Amino acid sequence: MIQVKDIRKSFGDKTVLKDININFEPGKCNMLIGASGSGKTVLMNIVSGLVAPDSGKVLYDDKDLTKMGKEEKKLIHQKIGMLFQGSALFDFRTVLGNVMFPMDFLTDWSLAEKKERARYLLDKVNVKDAEDKYPDELSGGMQKRVGIARAIALNPEYLFCDEPNSGLDPETSIVIDRLISSITKEFSITTILNTHDMNSIMEIGDNIGFLYQGEIIWQGDRNSIMSTDCPQLVEFLCSNTLARNILRKG
Repeated sequence: MIQVKDIRKSFGDKTVLKDININFEPGKCNMLIGASGSGKTVLMNIVSGLVAPDSGKVLYDDKDLTKMGKEEKKLIHQKIGMLFQGSALFDFRTVLGNVMFPMDFLTDWSLAEKKERARYLLDKVNVKDAEDKYPDELSGGMQKRVGIARAIALNPEYLFCDEPNSGLDPETSIVIDRLISSITKEFSITTILNTHDMNSIMEIGDNIGFLYQGEIIWQGDRNSIMSTDCPQLVEFLCSNTLARNILRKG
């Protein structure tokens, strides 16, 4: 479990996060939602250790990331997988090479062991027949699948996903959502998604935090979000046609 306690962050005179408190639970798709500029990305970067907060704690199984030394942080980072918004695959490496990349740098496994692990993961995300292709030969959905395989290459305990459905059509987005959810539950990963995709929220949102002007003003899950009486969240939801229609019917 990751626990965020009293996190504050400012850049110059602008306060971005104000006393943030939220828990991210293992085996669940934990979501940060909110409008652009609400602080989602900054909070995710703080939780993953890429940005230092001004105050507060980020606890990984009761150990405070903000107080760790370089070697302790390195051990935590080795337990983290990252799925980037644009997949961030290396165009000079094959699909197999991309999935093997973290293993090349962070393990002493033999080439045979790395290939075996990479092929197992490509099979898991259903792109095993594309191992010799290069990223520019793949569709956006297939690139995202390869990105997921690379993100879990080292059996991470924590998975951070930044707008995982960005640029994908709705049907492919649902496939990616379900893939992330199934992997999260199968391996009991603490998954955190930064998203504003209502389809994702309604499909896999197990634990959701809504950020508004740097504060988390509502927490719940996909079953409770449509019955919220939080006016700011209702306004956010109604910016989406699907959610607006559901709310009207409700």
